[in-house]
Amino acid sequence: MTILTDTREQRPLWTDNRATLIVGDYTTEKLRKHFCIERKSLSDLYGTLTAGNQRFKAELFRAAWHRITLEVYVEGTKADFIAKKFPKGEERKFTSQGLERLIKTFERKYFLRFHWHSNRQTCKKAVWNRLRLEESKRPKRGRKAAL
Repeated sequence: MTILTDTREQRPLWTDNRATLIVGDYTTEKLRKHFCIERKSLSDLYGTLTAGNQRFKAELFRAAWHRITLEVYVEGTKADFIAKKFPKGEERKFTSQGLERLIKTFERKYFLRFHWHSNRQTCKKAVWNRLRLEESKRPKRGRKAAL
């Protein structure tokens, strides 16, 4: 399996095989038009769900338009995010309750799945495992799936 990393990804988990993706940060050639993963640090997620939420919503709509499933993999735990345990988190204006509501809203309204991980390395491993699992669900090229 060859993982493709979006060219706009600022802190890539993998540096080989860069490509411009329609949505997300990671996919494979086989999954490119079906499934992608968006990776976020805790502080990046805060910005994405608050000040940058219009841009993120546009990405979610673009994924829906292209019928691409997009999932978010976070380099940190949900508890740490809600407690704002990330650089300059204590300076951020959203309350912990507000952050929890934002997560629930995005999950419910946009059918979005967040996957929380304790650190960058476990997140990287989880991204690889998820892409491998998703690839195994797809029929091989040249063979039609049984109806």
